[in-house]
Amino acid sequence: MATYMRILSFGVPFKAFTRDIWLICISNVVGAFGEGLYFWVFPLYIRQLQADYIQLGLVFSVLYGISALAPLPGGMLSDRFDRKKILILGWTPWVFAPLLYSFAQSWTQLIPGTICWGVSMLGAPALNAYVITAVNDKKNLASVLSFVWSSYSFSYIFAPTAGAFIATIIGMQWLLRLSGLLCAVATGIFLFLHSQHPRKKETEIRKKDGHSPDERRLWRLMLVWAGFYTAITFFMTVGRTFVPTFLAEQVRLSEFYVGLFGSINFAGTTFIGIAVGRMGDKWRKPRAISTCLLLYFVSMIPLLFIKEPTLLMASAFLYGGAIVTGSIVSSYVGTIAPENKRGMWVSIPQMLSLTAAFAAPYLGGYLYAQSPVYAFLVSIVPMPFLALSALAWLKE
Repeated sequence: MATYMRILSFGVPFKAFTRDIWLICISNVVGAFGEGLYFWVFPLYIRQLQADYIQLGLVFSVLYGISALAPLPGGMLSDRFDRKKILILGWTPWVFAPLLYSFAQSWTQLIPGTICWGVSMLGAPALNAYVITAVNDKKNLASVLSFVWSSYSFSYIFAPTAGAFIATIIGMQWLLRLSGLLCAVATGIFLFLHSQHPRKKETEIRKKDGHSPDERRLWRLMLVWAGFYTAITFFMTVGRTFVPTFLAEQVRLSEFYVGLFGSINFAGTTFIGIAVGRMGDKWRKPRAISTCLLLYFVSMIPLLFIKEPTLLMASAFLYGGAIVTGSIVSSYVGTIAPENKRGMWVSIPQMLSLTAAFAAPYLGGYLYAQSPVYAFLVSIVPMPFLALSALAWLKE
């Protein structure tokens, strides 16, 4: 047993975990299961409400557009006030998103729910800042942060398949209401966190000293990482938005098997995410990011040429592992950020990437309407070049 724990600890440094980090992980597991019941097949639900491909992209553009406005004020609030309260404030609109979706009679009536989902991103910088501050050994930060977000994707392993099955019994509307209930439970778990206030002494010192040359250098470095992550997000989102629709309408998979693809996809996000986070701690973070980009390239190619469901399911695992670049970027930015500005610094890559995600689905919808191949080609062709650029340009 002791040997087993040592092997497991090599992959995940559990000694760096505090009680509060475990509570956040539990909240992630519950909330992600609730959200995952519907979110993977959400594009199919939008299509059922008579949306064409461009309108489908527009729904996601609104969702990501509102999301892009939330991280910066969320980061600034988390640098000034109790991060526990910011988390609860931010996550509360997330509870109402699926409830509002459940009453929609047309695709345009989904917009209020997408606004609620977007506003909930107000809490994302506070969560990252909370975890980063709670970890004493910063050498394990990428591993811890990757595990925290992998705990979110862990529930997505089971949720899409479960959601597709449950929807056949109780219908999509009641499935969405069940999702809202689970999201409310996940938000309620934050009530048991300890309060975490920014350190006042360091804040006062920083205000007196102003911006040091070293801080300006790190600021420029952070912007380079944020810009690179923005480019990654844009190209990935052009294609990713339409994968469930493609599987349902072009490959002719049933809703259950579309959900199964999503489950395998998020299994990859969970387990590859943990491994990539450890890679970022043990070796170099640019290598970890480059690995993720190559995984995306390799896993998306089968969608262009293979119609056999079994073979596509095999690629879903690698496809899921490609999207964990965000936790790597957040862990690095959180490490170099000044303590009193950590929330704001971490929010900038999130804000810029969500801005890219705002534009990408609409472009993807236009390309997909011409031919699904166009959307996927635009999404995957830049990946090898971005992978090489990560190794050449990103500096730690």
